[in-house]
Amino acid sequence: MFCPNCGANNSTEQKFCRACGLNLEKSAESLVKQMPSAQSANLLRREKAIERFGNFALGGLGVVGIVGIATLSWFLVTKVLLTGTNVFAAILLISFFVFAILSLVFVILNESLKEKKANPMLGGELNEAKNTGKLLEDKPFEPVPSVVENSTELLYAKNKTQKL
Repeated sequence: MFCPNCGANNSTEQKFCRACGLNLEKSAESLVKQMPSAQSANLLRREKAIERFGNFALGGLGVVGIVGIATLSWFLVTKVLLTGTNVFAAILLISFFVFAILSLVFVILNESLKEKKANPMLGGELNEAKNTGKLLEDKPFEPVPSVVENSTELLYAKNKTQKL
């Protein structure tokens, strides 16, 4: 473990840093809290696997649902609308399916927007780096006047050597 104060390498059994004397007990406790345990790492792996499985299952359900709705709509158009029997019921059923799909899309987009607002850095959008390579504009520089400016006089030292 490295000392957070001076960076010296210390063993984990030491209570104080050998180089600067910093108490390392609180630093060790903080480090243990930050590092995930084997159990929490295993739990995290299982959570990710379940999330992938759920995404796959919901994606498959969506594809099957879209194919089923398209087939039902085709059946309604060809067998009911074109034959002229129950035209109003067919239009009502097709509009119900269309608005149900639009409502589902709205809910999904709204939830993804909430997630992005909750975690703004997950999107991978980083702020553009500022260009610091440019020089500042040369402006005339006036030194700030000092409080003691023109208020001190030079002290002359007495010459201790005699002149010949």
